[in-house]
Amino acid sequence: SVFAVNPNGLELVDVVNSGGVLPVSLTNYKEWLYVLNSGGSGNISGFSIGQDGSLSPLAGSTQPVSNGGVGAAPGLAQISFISDGSTLVVTEKTTNLIDTYQVEDGLAGAPVTHPSSGAVPFGFAFDRHGHAIVSEASGAVSSYEIDGNVFNVISPSVATTQVAACWIAISKNGKFAYTTNAGSGSISSFRIGADGSLTLLNATAALTGAGSSPIDMAFSINGQYLYVLAGGAHTINIFQMGADG
Repeated sequence: SVFAVNPNGLELVDVVNSGGVLPVSLTNYKEWLYVLNSGGSGNISGFSIGQDGSLSPLAGSTQPVSNGGVGAAPGLAQISFISDGSTLVVTEKTTNLIDTYQVEDGLAGAPVTHPSSGAVPFGFAFDRHGHAIVSEASGAVSSYEIDGNVFNVISPSVATTQVAACWIAISKNGKFAYTTNAGSGSISSFRIGADGSLTLLNATAALTGAGSSPIDMAFSINGQYLYVLAGGAHTINIFQMGADG
């Protein structure tokens, strides 16, 4: 579903078939949008975005995930373009794989699969230099170099010491990464090196409370505030980020 954001709220613009079953994640680059469908065998499917926000399917853009379109979907979590739009990345929780798709003229090629550094790769985001920072629901965060067909581990499975790392947010200055820990009601912070290396800064940089199950996060446009969706508590928590992270 597509909504226009107006001063008085949201206006429904378009509803289209996702190209699969149970869409769980979206990503866009310029006029292209891709969806990750986690039901059935799982797949990715692309759309072009019109000036009015409407979506049109991209012929030939639908691709399978690691199972090749056979059998049940392998626990798909997130899809995202890398910063220059040349590659799509997908995390698979049950297979411990990370899929990459090369993109040309908006069309994704066949998936190339890579082993995750740790168990249950989940949410991820890219730093200023294009390094992928990936949470692992087993309780860690890893970083990777992804450039075309190049896929290298930088920091393997840096432990949060918390339970169920889910989603990643990176500060606007690119120096810090944060993960929500759904099982601990906490947020862990990491320092990001220029080479994409990770150092645990604070295992409990913030607390959202027992049973709050924090999941998705986003920084404000000015980068000063981190908004955290606490699904278990049905609240949005707001934290101010200090200069030291």
